[in-house]
Amino acid sequence: MNFKSRLNLIFYRLRYKFQEWKLRLSQRYEDLDKKGRERLTIMVIPHTDRRTINFIISYKAISVFIGIVVILLVISAVNVLSHSGSVHQLTELNLTNKDFIRQSSKMKEEVGSLHETIQYYYEKISSLYIKLGGDPARVSKGMGGAANLNQFASLQGTPQTDITDESFRIKEDIHNLKLSSELSDEIIKLIKKRKSIIRNTPSIWPTKGYVLFPFGKYLSPITGKEELNKGLDIGSFPGAEVVATAPGLVFDTGFSPATGYYIKLAHKFGWKTIYSNLDRVKVKKGERISKSDVIGYVGKTPENPIYHLHYEVHVGTQPLNPFSFLNQIQE
Repeated sequence: MNFKSRLNLIFYRLRYKFQEWKLRLSQRYEDLDKKGRERLTIMVIPHTDRRTINFIISYKAISVFIGIVVILLVISAVNVLSHSGSVHQLTELNLTNKDFIRQSSKMKEEVGSLHETIQYYYEKISSLYIKLGGDPARVSKGMGGAANLNQFASLQGTPQTDITDESFRIKEDIHNLKLSSELSDEIIKLIKKRKSIIRNTPSIWPTKGYVLFPFGKYLSPITGKEELNKGLDIGSFPGAEVVATAPGLVFDTGFSPATGYYIKLAHKFGWKTIYSNLDRVKVKKGERISKSDVIGYVGKTPENPIYHLHYEVHVGTQPLNPFSFLNQIQE
């Protein structure tokens, strides 16, 4: 059997099956229609002498009525289930909203606490920066204050709400933290510079002893007149060690009847120190000296028989009171 004959055979078989199913459905429909046209008599018999009431109704009408009732029940059930689902969703949303409000309140408290901490940190950093000689204009760039808050809200063109306040505080805190970080770097630089200045500032006693004659005007026991002392006279024992009060360079040494042996040191930042009334000099001109290095020994002069060290501190050509630096500045 060729392919065409097989297709024709399959086609006729399918057509036969279709006619068979059509006939069965038609027969089934006729049976149902016949059954539906049958009538049912419903009699209502009262207990009194009233006449009997008869209701004649077809099976088809009963089927339609039952179908309508079933459809209405299904629609009602769907509506009830949908309403229950909506109520459940509303309940869930209400619980979620309450939880959100509670979490928002807690977050607001934490943000407020963090804001206060950042403000305290920023104020301390700013104060330290200004005390170290920083530029006050940099500190004024902070974003603090209620006035700035209102200005920010007006610039944004939005009504001021709790969310607006919190948003501004967060932006303010970010700005202040960034500025505090920059100021901290500047403070480190200033401290390093200040430390370098302190390290090179004459700040220790040049010898062990006591103040014999202070800086400024004093009554000389030798001449009996009021004289001007450009340094500090420190009474000490003969041969007591004299140390350099700051690192520097020996730029002059010598001897004179009025001052005895003397040493002059030059330091960074324009500082100069002079040590006179020495019995001996231990260093040479041009020699580099570290802080606390022994440079000479206490002696006396023909004009002043008291063993002491005459010590002077100069900035440029201006003499300063050495006592203001002794043990007052430390690294």
